Amino acid sequence: MKTFPFIYNQPKDFVKSLQPGEWAEFLLSEINPKLSLTTIKAKVVKITEETADTKTFVLNPNWLWKGFSAGQHLPVTVEIAGRNVTRFYSLSSSPNEKLISITVKRQKGGLVSNFLNEKVKVGDILQLGKPSGEFTVGESAPKSLLFLAGGSGITPIHSILKKLESSQYKGKATLLYFVRTSADIILKSSLEKIQEKNQFLKIQYILSDEKKEGYDSGFLTDEIVHKYVPNLEGVSVYVCGPGPMQQKALTLFPNNPIKSELFLLPTQIQNPVKKEGTVEVTLSLSHKTIQLKGEKSLLDELEEQGIFPQSGCRMGICHTCVCKKTSGLVTDLSNGEKSELGEENIQLCVSRAENALELEL
Repeated sequence: MKTFPFIYNQPKDFVKSLQPGEWAEFLLSEINPKLSLTTIKAKVVKITEETADTKTFVLNPNWLWKGFSAGQHLPVTVEIAGRNVTRFYSLSSSPNEKLISITVKRQKGGLVSNFLNEKVKVGDILQLGKPSGEFTVGESAPKSLLFLAGGSGITPIHSILKKLESSQYKGKATLLYFVRTSADIILKSSLEKIQEKNQFLKIQYILSDEKKEGYDSGFLTDEIVHKYVPNLEGVSVYVCGPGPMQQKALTLFPNNPIKSELFLLPTQIQNPVKKEGTVEVTLSLSHKTIQLKGEKSLLDELEEQGIFPQSGCRMGICHTCVCKKTSGLVTDLSNGEKSELGEENIQLCVSRAENALELEL
């Protein structure tokens, strides 16, 4: 915590130490943790357990929140073990609701998803960023819609369906929701309320690991799609779910407009290379020189050294981890291309060191 300075050699040093912006933020947070002049903060006002490993967090944001479009995601920052960690989550609420919601499924090894599900309670404050993303229907929704969701991929689709409901959508929409078992259906109660109240929506759950009356079984195939949407002419397709399911969907609709919310790690990030020796990396702002293996992303290898730059999606989407490389060569893991040797901005999460680097960190 800051302490008030009493002794300085020069008046200018005293004035500089006051740092009015930081003091204002500190005083506001003491009055009310949600108050801020610069940061979107939101109070957790309700938590709903959707499934055994998924919770919905209803949030009341401060005055800096300017709204979002249905289907968008936003960065959520929490403090874990003394450092701020950011991940991106889709909003599950409708844009015209006063309160906003995120629905978070625990991921194996997921630092933030597990923290949110295990530690966060009503009354806690979360730090948010501005929403972004193009997985939206726009102001004029297509007259015929097909939504394909897998697992937690239902989250942005639920937001879109709520928006269509509130805008009294006059078209037709079908939701095919693929999950392992009926117990894994996220937001089921809300989805069924939307269907019961609105003639535009038809929902079909498809289970991969369970056979149960009233549910279909199997995986995403051309046969499953045509079973519930016999005529695909003029249908706009929205798909969000695991990478393999989304990649399959992209092959099934060559003649339909399709939007995909694909958060899929590039293969090069998932499969590190093996190298001999190390790469020297100079961190100019920290006045440190370290040795990295050059086998995985810079972000992963820096964290292994106890250095934790700002990061978010960890797959080259959000640009939270962008920093300036002043010299050296890196490989872009999202496409395999090598950089120039000189100065440029790089994303730490999808960049691998190839030779001696200098980074503004």
